[in-house]
Amino acid sequence: MENYIKQIEQILRKSKWSQEAFAKELGVTFATVNRWINGHSKPHPGQLRQIDKFFKAIIGIEPLPAEKIADIFGKIKNKKIRFKNIKKILVNEKIVEDFLLELTYNSDAIEGSTLTKKETEAVIFDKAVIKNKKLIEHLEASNHAVVLRDIFSAKFSQTIDESLIKSLHKALMQGIREDAGQYAKYQRGIRGVDLVLPHPQDIPEEMKEFCSKVNQVKGHPIEHFARMHADFESIHPFGDGNGRVGRLIMVIQMIESGFAPCLINVEQKAKYYECLEYAQKKSSTHLAYFLAETVLKGYEIIAKYNK
Repeated sequence: MENYIKQIEQILRKSKWSQEAFAKELGVTFATVNRWINGHSKPHPGQLRQIDKFFKAIIGIEPLPAEKIADIFGKIKNKKIRFKNIKKILVNEKIVEDFLLELTYNSDAIEGSTLTKKETEAVIFDKAVIKNKKLIEHLEASNHAVVLRDIFSAKFSQTIDESLIKSLHKALMQGIREDAGQYAKYQRGIRGVDLVLPHPQDIPEEMKEFCSKVNQVKGHPIEHFARMHADFESIHPFGDGNGRVGRLIMVIQMIESGFAPCLINVEQKAKYYECLEYAQKKSSTHLAYFLAETVLKGYEIIAKYNK
């Protein structure tokens, strides 16, 4: 059965709408909805997005079976056994360079950078200046790569605290923002998310609370990292760069716990944001599963050089 048919059926059950009422909400006819349900025709992409939007508003994200979570954590456990000393592995320059490129390109692209992967590679390894690209995009790429290399070589503290977080932001935003390394002094917002962020005066207290629990791992480490990532992004302590800092914090956490760095691809941006918002409002289970998938992607890079 097509996924959209399941979604429509669940929407109708939960909302108690008739097919006619649902059709009206979508701006189509009763007969159209009936053809969809019976598999005689398929919604076009715009209609699929509308159905998905209704589904998430009315049903939420479908629950993850416990066995599915256990399965992916089992896969990671096997990878961790195979690639035992992750810090020693991250001394390999070829592996480091692959991570520098992949993590830098994808993290910046998630935040809107227009540099291609090839252009990012030229900027961070050849110090190239890309024609018709903004200076800020060059700085974002080069700064991010430098910070990552310092993380891999353990130049940053291994304990997540306010000093480390401010240092990460300062290094990332050097030459980009005057308030690099400083908490925001004005109210912030997250585009497209109806989440009320703490008042600037409350940020120090919120960050103190965050740092009091971020290193206290309870349950599976990746589940803990997911909860902490959602909490950090809910505080959004800086004027800009919160997403990049948050993802670098997770990279540090993964390495310190013996996992491969998590690699979130820009193609996964919508899913990442969806899981993150769900974690901020309801449950971090989906975000933990998503992060587990990104850790497996990190292991793929390592496996290339460890046959």
